[in-house]
Amino acid sequence: MSELLQVKNLNTSFHTEDGVVRAVNDVSFALKHGEALGIVGESGCGKSVACLSIMRLIAQPGKIEADGIWLEGNDLLKLSEKKMRNIRGNEMAFIFQEPMTSLNPVYTIGFQLQEAIRLHQGLNKRESWKKSVEMLKVVGIPHPEKIAEEYPHSLSGGMKQRAMIAMALSCEPKVLFADEPTTALDVTIQAQILELMLDLKERINTAIIFISHDLGVISEMTDRVIVMYCGRIIEESATRNIIKDPKHPYTIGLIKSKPQIHEKIDKLVPISGSVPNPLQMPSGCPYHPRCEHAMEICAEEMPEKTEAGSGHHVKCWLYSRKGDQVRQ
Repeated sequence: MSELLQVKNLNTSFHTEDGVVRAVNDVSFALKHGEALGIVGESGCGKSVACLSIMRLIAQPGKIEADGIWLEGNDLLKLSEKKMRNIRGNEMAFIFQEPMTSLNPVYTIGFQLQEAIRLHQGLNKRESWKKSVEMLKVVGIPHPEKIAEEYPHSLSGGMKQRAMIAMALSCEPKVLFADEPTTALDVTIQAQILELMLDLKERINTAIIFISHDLGVISEMTDRVIVMYCGRIIEESATRNIIKDPKHPYTIGLIKSKPQIHEKIDKLVPISGSVPNPLQMPSGCPYHPRCEHAMEICAEEMPEKTEAGSGHHVKCWLYSRKGDQVRQ
């Protein structure tokens, strides 16, 4: 697999009357063709904002800064808005968390699919309608010809989400962002949609970025995982390493707070404390006020990225030489 997407030192901030909110801080990662990458963390950790920033979908008062965001060598930050519109939906697509807010209630499902296909692929009205129906069939919607004529309000949550996936995949994008794609769906429909996305990934070699707080979904769907906290990447490795041998105390806390079907426990172990106010971030490592392993240096300096195993990187003083010196 070759590199498809590269993000280097991405920063996204929002200038408000109360001060500057730094939603994404120095985020860097790469994505290969056909790879499934998971981004996990609590609500408000910057997962969705980071991905929306990559697609340049952050509106004022938001500000995006980065050393570069490259899609197959082309820096997206240097493209005109017209060229970015051609990339969105065509080379990069986004499945949003709530399909009802993303589908236009006054147009039929087929019309909305058809519009995207005509815009990006240049097909005529008849050809684009035919492909719209074909895409609804691909995502497992029964009677696609009939559903194409329906309005969003007449579809169930699962059907609307399938329609959104069909729309996102209609132009066979190279990168697909899936932001909590199964939220509010029952477990049966959730399993069907996740299976569908994996199948489509294998068939058209689309790289997928799953944004989720559900480690169960992430463990089943991804090859590699990024853990975010307060807008920063604090741990990154292959999925099996993150799940079986997490390093950062925050990652360990996330895994411990998730119920395990094969283990009998009296109660879940929550992470103590709460996410800090983004306008009043603590000094040093932002997790130190909640960390049971916090040292004096944790409140003074932000740890650098350290290798904690082959391909396993973590930002924590517990794994750095400087941290070792402090403990001694």
